[in-house]
Amino acid sequence: MGPAIFELLGAARSLIFPQSLLRLLHVSLFDSGTRRDKTFVYAPQFGDDNGEGEALEILKKNLLGHQQEIEFTASQEVLGVLMDMGRTEDVKFSPSNRQLAVVAFAKKKIVVFDVQITASTSGKSVRLTDAIEITSASLKEPHGLAFIDDTTIIVANRGGVASILRLPARGTLDKKVELPALLTIGGDQAHQLNTPGSVSVSRIDQNQYEVLICNNYVNYVTRHILEGSDTYVLKNNEILLSEGLSVPDGVAVNKDSRWIAISNHDTHSVFLYENTPQLNRHSVPDGILRNVNFPHGVRFTPDDNFVLVADAGAPYVNIYEKDGASWRGVRDPVSTFRVLDERTYRRGRYNPAEGGPKGIDIDGDMNVLVATCDHQALAFFDLTTLLKRQRISMDWRKKSIGWRAERMRVQLLLRAERMKARVQRRLRRLIHA
Repeated sequence: MGPAIFELLGAARSLIFPQSLLRLLHVSLFDSGTRRDKTFVYAPQFGDDNGEGEALEILKKNLLGHQQEIEFTASQEVLGVLMDMGRTEDVKFSPSNRQLAVVAFAKKKIVVFDVQITASTSGKSVRLTDAIEITSASLKEPHGLAFIDDTTIIVANRGGVASILRLPARGTLDKKVELPALLTIGGDQAHQLNTPGSVSVSRIDQNQYEVLICNNYVNYVTRHILEGSDTYVLKNNEILLSEGLSVPDGVAVNKDSRWIAISNHDTHSVFLYENTPQLNRHSVPDGILRNVNFPHGVRFTPDDNFVLVADAGAPYVNIYEKDGASWRGVRDPVSTFRVLDERTYRRGRYNPAEGGPKGIDIDGDMNVLVATCDHQALAFFDLTTLLKRQRISMDWRKKSIGWRAERMRVQLLLRAERMKARVQRRLRRLIHA
């Protein structure tokens, strides 16, 4: 048990919290697989004594969501490609759901799998039937990707550019292909790109697309208007969002392009923006999804009722639900489920922001969620079952004002203790200087 946890529980006890709340803290801090960190998985939003026993049971069930994994099948050749991918950062289904593209960051390549998803009354199955490894001179630290159509992808490379690649035909005999870029969006002043890491594509018209790119380490999101089909040209480039962003690390747009979601790494939250003509770099978010440690991959469900967020700093994916006509306001997760077992999670736990899932995606029929990360290149989950799981009721969550006030007191105590410790260390250094 780490000292940060002792501090937290000690502070909590000094405030004479109800014992049921302390049990909830134990669930979120210990059962979550993040024992070394002061990690709030879910418990901090719970309020008074009414209903806490029920909430505890829901937590115990939901934090053990790994049993919803769908075991996939593949040939030895495909499994060999999968095992050789190394560090992965993003994953996307093609518009037809017949292909699945994965970014292999360290190997500087994209792997495109042919995939078959079957859903029946007896359950769901996933089969990977083929794999093509794609390299390109334009792939420099590839980190995020999106499909423009079934045969074309755009890749955000932290090395400085976003490149558009035309995929080889399905079933091609050559399983390792080097491709030229059809177009690159550069890191010059005209294109505004700098450490591009995540990308989304939305169709505006027949051959016109809106491309949003998170520029990770300069803390803004750019918008690019792309035209074409066989060849592509850029019609506009601008900085769209920057206010309050600190390492934007994931981007998604809902089906009707009305809402934009940005994973904001350093604020431990996801910002939601209504995509209106008035949106600009000084706009503040219209909605916030919170209680996630280090958000990375983010996806709207095709029906626009849920947003799923991968937590790179924990072995979980959070589910947020729309409780009205829009995504305005502040939301906490209605459910969270585990996508990594403890051993796999610990293998990737190089620092507090690593170890958990990175890229996630949802097939167009809302049958399957896929997740990827360094030590688990692909894992598939029954999305239908996950979205139907028991959740904390909306009415009960609204009773959490008192608990939020107490949590603020705990946080202030912890900050005071950290400041005291820093002062003591400096005094010791001065004394021994």
